[in-house]
Amino acid sequence: MLETIGLGKTYGATLALVDFNIAVQPGEVIGVIGENGAGKSTFMKLLSGVITPTIGQIILDGKAQNFTKPLDAIQAGIAMVHQELNLIPTLSVEDNLFLGKELGKTIVNRSQTRLRAVELLQCVGASFSPTTLCGDLSVAEQQLVEIAKAISVVEIAKAISEKARIVIFDEPTAVLSDIESEKLFELIGNLKAEGIAVLYVSHRLPEILRLCDRLVVLRDGNKVGEADPKDMTVRELADLMVGRPVSDIYPTKSDSTGNEVLAEFCGKTIHKGEILGFGGLIGSGRTELCESMIGLRKPHVPITLNKSYIGYVSEDRKGKGLVTSMSITDNLALANLNEFNNQSKRSSNANHWIESLGIKTKNPDLPMTSLSGGNQQKCSIGKWLATNPQLLILDEPTRGVDVGAKAEIYQLIADLASKGTAIILISSELPELIGLSHRILVFRDQSIVGEIKQESMNEKNIMALAAGVTH
Repeated sequence: MLETIGLGKTYGATLALVDFNIAVQPGEVIGVIGENGAGKSTFMKLLSGVITPTIGQIILDGKAQNFTKPLDAIQAGIAMVHQELNLIPTLSVEDNLFLGKELGKTIVNRSQTRLRAVELLQCVGASFSPTTLCGDLSVAEQQLVEIAKAISVVEIAKAISEKARIVIFDEPTAVLSDIESEKLFELIGNLKAEGIAVLYVSHRLPEILRLCDRLVVLRDGNKVGEADPKDMTVRELADLMVGRPVSDIYPTKSDSTGNEVLAEFCGKTIHKGEILGFGGLIGSGRTELCESMIGLRKPHVPITLNKSYIGYVSEDRKGKGLVTSMSITDNLALANLNEFNNQSKRSSNANHWIESLGIKTKNPDLPMTSLSGGNQQKCSIGKWLATNPQLLILDEPTRGVDVGAKAEIYQLIADLASKGTAIILISSELPELIGLSHRILVFRDQSIVGEIKQESMNEKNIMALAAGVTH
C-alpha cells in the first residue's frame, strides 16, 4: 500500500533522515522506535506533508506522491496525531476539531458541528464540553482533542478518496493515563480491522510490544533494522532501541526521608528529601493543586509553604516551560534573571548545567529547537535547578523522552532527593510513579482520595483509587 524509496531529509549539514526504505501493508500496525533525535518524527512529518523530502520517493498505491502540505496527505488518506500539540488555544474544542474542514457550505453549521464534536470526544473518552477553549484544557485533554482530530481526518479521507490509508500516531499516550490509553488502543484495533495501517511512535515500551505487528528501528537518522515484537521483553526492546544494553532504569530508593516538613496541603505533608508521587486520571486535580502552590491559580484548599523555595517543571515544556525561539543559554537562565544578569554569567551557568545534566548540544547559543525532546526536558529541569529549590515539582518529567534519557532523568531525581530536595512527581506512567516515589497520593474529582505507602504500591491499587472502584 505504501512504500518509501531512498527517503531523506537534510537541514544544512544535519542529516535528519538518510536513505529510508519501508513497505507498509493494509491493516498493519508498525512501531517506529529509536532514541530522541533518531529521525522518527522527521519520517512521520514527511509522510504527512508537514515537510518535504530532500531526496527519495513516497509511493502510495503504486503512484509516486509529491506532498507539499498536510492537505495533500489528508486527501491521499493519511492522518497524523502530532507529538507537539497543534491546537489554537483561543478557539473552542469543536472549532479546532474541524479547522479547515468546517461543516457547512457558506457558514459553519453550528448544530451539526456540535453534534459531531460530541461524538468524536466520546470516541476518545473525553468528558469536557466541545465549547471549551483549548487554552483552558490540560495538556492531556489537548492530546485527546488531537486524537479526535485524527479520527475526523480519517473520516474525511474516506469521503474524499473512498478509503483512508494510514493513521500516524507520534507519542499519543505520553500524558494519558491507563484508562484514556485503553480507549486509544481500542480505536487502533478498529482501524486495523478496517484495513487502515497505523504507524506508531512511543517511548512507552510495553504498549509497543502490545500493539505492533513489527518494529522499525531508527538510529542517528538511519534505519538500522526491523524486528518482530512477538516474544520480546521490554528490556530487549530497550536494548534494541538505544543500540546498547540498558540497565534497570529505576535507581535505588533511599530508605528514609527527612523529618523537616516543607509544605502542607489537604491534610498531607511533604518532607525534605522525599519523592512524593501524585497519581490520578486526566482532570483529577494533580496539576491544579501544584499550580496553586506556585501561585498560578487561586487555591481551593489550604496550602502552607514553610519558607520553601519552589521550582515547577511544567508538563507543557514548549508552551509554559521553555521559550523555544531563544538560545539554550538564555533558557537555562530564565528562572533566575536577577542572578544571571549579564552574558558572562548566563554562559557560565549554561556550561555548568550542560555538563552536569549531560545535555547534548554542539553550541549553547543554538536555539532550543535544535535539541531533541530529552535534552529539552533536561533544560527545563536545569532552569529550575539553577535556583537551588528546596521543593521541586515535576509534572510529567519524561513526556516524549526515550528510555536512555529517562534513566538519566530518574537518576537525577534520586540524586536531588538524596541531597535533601523534596520532589513532587506527577506522572501518568504508573511504573514511573512506583519506581521513584516514597509515597503516592491518588487524586480523583479534584480531591486526594487515598495515600499508598511503599509496601502497598502496585498499579492495581493506584487505578482502583483513581477510578473509584473497589477490588
